[in-house]
Amino acid sequence: MNETFNQWQFYNPVKTFAGRGSRVQLVDQLKDKKLLIVTSLRGKAQFLEDTILAKVAENNRVTWLDTVKENPGLTDLQADINQLESLQVDVIVAFGGGSAMDAAKVLRLGLAVEGKNTLAELLANPDLHPDAKQLPLYALPTTAGTGSEVTPFATVWHHEIHKKLSLGGDNVFPSVAIIDAELTDSLPLSVTLSTGLDTINQAAESVWNKNANSLTLGYATRSLQLGLNALPILVAGKGGKLERDQMAEASLLAGLAISHTRTALCHSISYPLTAHFGVPHGLACAFTMPEVCKLNLIANDGRFTELAQALTRKAEPEALYDMFLELNTKLAVAEKVKSYIPNLESLLALEGEMYDPCRAGNNLVKPKASDITKILNNA
Repeated sequence: MNETFNQWQFYNPVKTFAGRGSRVQLVDQLKDKKLLIVTSLRGKAQFLEDTILAKVAENNRVTWLDTVKENPGLTDLQADINQLESLQVDVIVAFGGGSAMDAAKVLRLGLAVEGKNTLAELLANPDLHPDAKQLPLYALPTTAGTGSEVTPFATVWHHEIHKKLSLGGDNVFPSVAIIDAELTDSLPLSVTLSTGLDTINQAAESVWNKNANSLTLGYATRSLQLGLNALPILVAGKGGKLERDQMAEASLLAGLAISHTRTALCHSISYPLTAHFGVPHGLACAFTMPEVCKLNLIANDGRFTELAQALTRKAEPEALYDMFLELNTKLAVAEKVKSYIPNLESLLALEGEMYDPCRAGNNLVKPKASDITKILNNA
């Protein structure tokens, strides 16, 4: 391994409970509290129909914000902050997929910052909110995908200009994460696929990452072992509780890894695909994964050799490219992505938006414009 791995640090302050039935922690810990529950209409129905979580609504005074949509937008979130600014609650609960997690993180901060700063200003200038006194945030994911319940980031979409914005910083970490795979048992196939691919891609991107260290590589390797086994089985309609548990753990471990490393080039390329064409996030990220893997193999310092041995039992790092290509082929990733995009010319027209330095800058190999062109064509 490269000498850079001799000195590193890691920080993640989220108290985490994992395992089937662990959602009872929400009942036990929050009794007699005033709660703001951030979710979607589907999430609210799932929450109230759940025999354990229904007790939360019985034992507490609850305000529901059940209007979360996929890829939450700047305009809608600002309206929610304006609507809730006088609300007095003790705890915020995020319940749902990555969009609910992101929305809750943003609302929590937006409601905590004193003054008249807009959400757009808070996103543009992190110096406006480093010491904001925020409410505790409990995060219960109902998908196995983003890992947002343990990361210090939130995504906000400026839909009017087709741009992805980010909220980040140590004060964006949730307080508590509850990872209960039972909440994912009823996920539709399409959501299982996209969120599962997001998990696998996040783990992979934390490997070919300049910020990787021994701890994040361990998280990522175990995440990939679990996810690469479970996801194809689930997508084939043959999985059960074991595979759902494996995906939930894979998602958590990938989230812990990227909470330190952030993501890299696949995510950078993906954002315009989602913003302009509506490609689901996990599909958009996985689309370029084999080719981005190939680009980074030229910088092998030993990590790819170790990963190949752990995942393929082969010593050649090139086996990783073959593995990701086989996964994408089996799950028809390219075909699904192309169904959203009119033609190759429309895809290549977005190249100028695909280098986000906050993500692509983490890539182990610094990509050139010609690299992105080649990646898109081959993908």
